[in-house]
Amino acid sequence: MKIFLYCCSLTLILIISSCKSHNTTNAPANAAADSNHFFPLVDFIKADISDVKNIPYFIFKIRKLNKKKDSINLTVTDFEKYANTFLQFDITKQPLKSQLKESSFHDNTTKSNTLVYTPIDVNVGNIRDITVLLDEKTDKVKNIFIQTSKQIKDTSINENLQWKSRKSFRITTIKRTKNYYNEETDYISWNEASN
Repeated sequence: MKIFLYCCSLTLILIISSCKSHNTTNAPANAAADSNHFFPLVDFIKADISDVKNIPYFIFKIRKLNKKKDSINLTVTDFEKYANTFLQFDITKQPLKSQLKESSFHDNTTKSNTLVYTPIDVNVGNIRDITVLLDEKTDKVKNIFIQTSKQIKDTSINENLQWKSRKSFRITTIKRTKNYYNEETDYISWNEASN
């Protein structure tokens, strides 16, 4: 009986130590992947969207298409459709998180602490850079800039997005081929006096 208990104990110890060494091997890789704390820009934008949904702002859109301008009032539903363009850039989650690297610096010109996210491999994904400007005194978000670029057959498509905290956002799309150029900007405001 003692031999049986001894063998069971030894087997149990070997199983436990095997499991522990297996978990320890995986832990550092996961910890390293999760150690990057990127700015939660999607959560920030969702908070602004929620603000617009809960406060009766006057929302309007100015569209500029190849130097021609027109403007219309927007409903909250229309506002959300345009704003949702920004929600695809959740850099705190995979796969984007592992595709980007963060750098930061202080910009005296804009009086901002600046976070810049750029692709580790420029051949992966459409994001060219994401820039977040934080007020140098309060660290509150002032602006978010997102630049994307993609190629569809012979057409290059560049998109420049800007989110101005609690005020407005802008989406500019430039399509170009060898013989064609089209630039379209949608500026949407809910709390900004002028464009």
